[in-house]
Amino acid sequence: MNRFVDWFIEQGPQIGLRLGGALLILLGGWLFGFIAVRVAGRLMDISRLEFSNLLRQFIYKLIRWGINAIALVMALGQLGVEIGPLIAGLGVTGFIIGFATQQTLSNFAAGFMLLLYRPYDVGDEIEASGATGIVEGMNLVNTTLRTEEGTMVTIPNGKIWGGVIKNKGRRAG
Repeated sequence: MNRFVDWFIEQGPQIGLRLGGALLILLGGWLFGFIAVRVAGRLMDISRLEFSNLLRQFIYKLIRWGINAIALVMALGQLGVEIGPLIAGLGVTGFIIGFATQQTLSNFAAGFMLLLYRPYDVGDEIEASGATGIVEGMNLVNTTLRTEEGTMVTIPNGKIWGGVIKNKGRRAG
């Protein structure tokens, strides 16, 4: 017990400072993420570009998660955790997950491009990837069309972005 007390007296202040520093880094990261999202929102509001609600939410989450991840790595470094092997392990894990989900990530990237360039919108009649119909919904992974027969067709965005898109415009009615 005396050894523990001696160790605590000797190391306690240093451990307390490290914990306090790590908590301050996490709090600062959270606050900075909150401010960055607000600034990004205002910049999108005053921009000449029109951002869809889906694209706005994606940008907000990307900013917030990115800043929180950086703050977490910095806080772990403050606590004395070796960051190099941690980052290498995360890189290998990210590579494996990316390779396993490459088709989904391709659809996600194509969905992002569709949101950015907006060759069509909900309510437009389009012909894409061999299907013709009215766009009922779209997200970052796929687009849903309602054909003339009333059938709902879901097309992965990667197939749409990689092919010809014919936009026939808004459908009256």
